[in-house]
Amino acid sequence: MPYNIPVMDAFDSKILKLLLNNSRITGAEIARKVNLSLPAVTERLRKLAKSGLIDKYTIKLNREKLGVHVTAFINVWIDHTKRTNVKEQIVAMGEVLECHHVAGDCDLLLKIMVKDTAELEDLLVNKIKALKAVTRTSTTIILSTYKEEINPKIA
Repeated sequence: MPYNIPVMDAFDSKILKLLLNNSRITGAEIARKVNLSLPAVTERLRKLAKSGLIDKYTIKLNREKLGVHVTAFINVWIDHTKRTNVKEQIVAMGEVLECHHVAGDCDLLLKIMVKDTAELEDLLVNKIKALKAVTRTSTTIILSTYKEEINPKIA
């Protein structure tokens, strides 16, 4: 079954790589680097966005400077006989960066970031475990991160 992926050529790939490196790069700078006119780059960016390939433009904040020092992964087990909107409640928590429904022992895998272990304890005890459908959690605290990407590699 073929995927519904927009047709990209070498210019599109170069444009996306430049944007991945610096989402604030100007259209004029992209045009210079890929050897296209500004209107051609603007039209390609419009098509890439319209196709859904570009989901959003964003920035990466320096977590240490924000005072966010603890990253953890939390496995969450849910009692599915309890009819609650547990997934929606977890997703709404500001500390939760990612929430994945996974295959395996647990039901959900969360990536969270908090200031310190006291804030982690509060999140676990007073927010996540306080949800009626949550039966168990298991937490792994990240000591160091060697690679963290939000996008797949562009060919």
